[in-house]
Amino acid sequence: MSNKASNSLFELIKSLNKSEKRYFKVYSSRHTIGEENGYIKLFDYIEKMESYDEDILFKDFKGQALINKFSITKARLYANILKSLDSFYSNSSIDAQLFRQIHSADILFNKGLYGQAEKLLSSVEKQAEKYERLYLLMEIRNRQKMLLENNMYTGTDATKLNQFYDEEKQILKEIERCNTLWHIKSLLFHEINQKGKIRDEQTILQVKAIADKLDETDMTNASVNARYLYHHAKGAYYFALNDLECSFHHLKSNFALIEKHEMLKEDKPNYYFSLLTNLIHVATKLKFYAEARTYLDKLKMLRSNDESTKTLDLEIKYFSSAYSLELFLLSEQHDYKKVIELVPKIEEGYALYGSQINSIRKAYIDFKVAVAYLYRGEYSRSLNWINGILNESKIDQKQDIYCFSLLISLILHYELKNTDYLPYALHSVKRYFKSRNQIYQFEALFLKLINQLSKSENFFELEDKLKPVEKELQTLAKDPKEKVVFEYFDFLGWVKCKLQRKAFSEVCIERND
Repeated sequence: MSNKASNSLFELIKSLNKSEKRYFKVYSSRHTIGEENGYIKLFDYIEKMESYDEDILFKDFKGQALINKFSITKARLYANILKSLDSFYSNSSIDAQLFRQIHSADILFNKGLYGQAEKLLSSVEKQAEKYERLYLLMEIRNRQKMLLENNMYTGTDATKLNQFYDEEKQILKEIERCNTLWHIKSLLFHEINQKGKIRDEQTILQVKAIADKLDETDMTNASVNARYLYHHAKGAYYFALNDLECSFHHLKSNFALIEKHEMLKEDKPNYYFSLLTNLIHVATKLKFYAEARTYLDKLKMLRSNDESTKTLDLEIKYFSSAYSLELFLLSEQHDYKKVIELVPKIEEGYALYGSQINSIRKAYIDFKVAVAYLYRGEYSRSLNWINGILNESKIDQKQDIYCFSLLISLILHYELKNTDYLPYALHSVKRYFKSRNQIYQFEALFLKLINQLSKSENFFELEDKLKPVEKELQTLAKDPKEKVVFEYFDFLGWVKCKLQRKAFSEVCIERND
């Protein structure tokens, strides 16, 4: 039974913070009659469970009334928790406040208090306009039409009706514009998420065909949200093409938009959060380190100590994004000592949030830590972090991060002198690329290099194989379609360190002086 039983109630209860749990019990005591004790007992019991197991639950509650029709009891408890959360967060968002006021206007209308309903709708309309709640504006307009009909159109004239109609047309036009931009943005992000950084002509043409539709969209007198969507999509498009300067331009345009229109920052904190993460990443890639650090400081300031505004989702996003970006900034500055110093805090976060952290975001954190250990010559530790990525079942093996983790694993097995295992690992990676039906010049060159290195018996043999590879890598590093690989790891620096018989860290410092 326990393996098949739904654990939705368990997951909901476990997602609650202390304030929400406390509020539920107060709410339950006020709104639940007769069944209150049973609900609270079941709530408390499930809240203490490490994992959901109905076999144990039934055994411990054997003979008690709440076990009778248990599926109904669970469903009612689940519904009551949602109702308590609805009440708890009734003023926590603009949408919740506007919906509640519109509902209040409906109640006033049904009671025949038409003047009061009209006054309330007028107030709600101003808020909906301020926060660009276009769909709610149409709902408000529909109710205002009902009031006009109910009043037999007294107190109005044809001019006002025409104005009313024209305003509605503008709202609908803006809804259509936002829908169009959202659709283009979604198609664009879907393609980018599937392919990662674009490295082939066919994908460039596919993505460009989608992005061109952005410029076909009329942006005259566009709303703040429409302008945000436009710049958001444009920034992503140029980033995928590795045109970082243009991407940064559109990101900064959105930053200026949010700074000018505080309602966006207040109403949609996730917009501001995501924008800052993108600005930090692109500024770092452009080597605008001071700007990147400024944006990172702003990101860190977003974390609130106010318990009422905290959610587990935001806490996890803050942790994973802030650490991922801090690691990226430090890695680009080759400050791997500070990267390693952050590892205890990262492991603490992993222990706290576990599998709730987005697997891709976690993979990027793990990769940066692995590279830091590799840079410092701590190969076994580096391999442990790389294996964490390769063993994560939730990561799509088509993702770039998985591909480059495989390549780094080959370097680590070579450095660790795992001569017996390396040929097997190399064969496995070759099979992976073959199944992927997509191998670029760099990957082909790298796999050939590892194969040759594994067979080299002395430095002179090694040197003969590395020198031509060094030249080819220097050429690839300048190729817009291939240089993206060097954003993951300094493969050229690693080859140079082997040729010069120096520590990898020493060569990296020389290359960046």
